[in-house]
Amino acid sequence: MTPMTRRTAVLTLGALTLGACASPTMPLNPDITPIAFEGGRFPITVNVIRLSIPPRIPSAGVVPVDADFVVTIEEIAKLWPNQRLQAVGGPREANWIIEDASAVSRQTPEGELVVGTLQARLVIRNAAGGEEASAGARVESELRITGVPSIVSRQELLHGMVIQMAAELDKQMGASIARTLPRYIGAGG
Repeated sequence: MTPMTRRTAVLTLGALTLGACASPTMPLNPDITPIAFEGGRFPITVNVIRLSIPPRIPSAGVVPVDADFVVTIEEIAKLWPNQRLQAVGGPREANWIIEDASAVSRQTPEGELVVGTLQARLVIRNAAGGEEASAGARVESELRITGVPSIVSRQELLHGMVIQMAAELDKQMGASIARTLPRYIGAGG
């Protein structure tokens, strides 16, 4: 057994003091997968594609939770035309209208219910501003969260919901454009 000297005692006490001052363990960052629409672009025979977001009136009795998402439903709705539409020229213009892109929360006995809604239309307008044709999609999703998850776990769950909604938006808009706008599809640039 080694006798404890004054020097050993002071060093041990110093190490313990520094250990007590160490920063607390930080929680992990959420695992967030980047969102991208990778199916190629729809070449639309218009001069310009404009974005329109009409004002929305929130429903009574629900709590908006858009700010809880790392990537919001509205950001997905704005991202889709940027990555999937291409104006290739023509006498018309297109208007991408985001009619709804929101998430609300309701408390349940088991925890929380998050309801996401995304509704958008692509409207083709002639030179006079009249509507010639349109394509659209409406995506709704519900996420039931039981218990009280950590902030990181909750963000991961919400991001998974947005990824599913983005995939469904892409699927619905692709089918709607193919069905209702074939005469406005041009050669890709």
